[in-house]
Amino acid sequence: MTDDQRETYEYEIADGKVYIQIRQAERRTYSQFNGRTSSPAEEIQGRVWVSTDPQFEGDTNLGFVKVRGRKYAIEHVVKRLRNGEGRLSLSEQRLTMHWSSESSYRGGYRNDQGGRVKYEAKAYDALGVIEREALDRFETEHPDWQLDSARYLFEYERDLALRKARSLREEAAGLEHIAREWEARIPAPLAV
Repeated sequence: MTDDQRETYEYEIADGKVYIQIRQAERRTYSQFNGRTSSPAEEIQGRVWVSTDPQFEGDTNLGFVKVRGRKYAIEHVVKRLRNGEGRLSLSEQRLTMHWSSESSYRGGYRNDQGGRVKYEAKAYDALGVIEREALDRFETEHPDWQLDSARYLFEYERDLALRKARSLREEAAGLEHIAREWEARIPAPLAV
């Protein structure tokens, strides 16, 4: 399923709308040490794309939420943290619970001029509250959404492996053809 075919969920909040689309989960592998030995471990975190416009471009002309009478845009990918887990942002010195934002080229939160909203601004906190409200509503309505996110990851990895296998088969067939051409050029041994 391509990104364009995925369902988009819409929530009316703060004189505007917030759109959420389930994304491919993030996979992380590491060694888990349990006292004496280590074993491979895998962590899969569900991810969603959050935006104030249905095109997910973070453009206030396409969609927005209002904070203190001004238009703001939200656009970035967030991942669901495990229960009780938090992340401390070193740049912002903020502890995030439940959801962690991934860095966004467009800046996550933007004002109506297209500029990034600085985390010191009051609007930054208000936008965070709006975003979390939409995410909480989404998660309440779709409690199994993380399974879909993991499925998108597994489908991507499967398709990638199938493409590589097909490419290798095509490369092998081409090399076998070249080998047959060289075989045909090998002269027969002379009879004595």
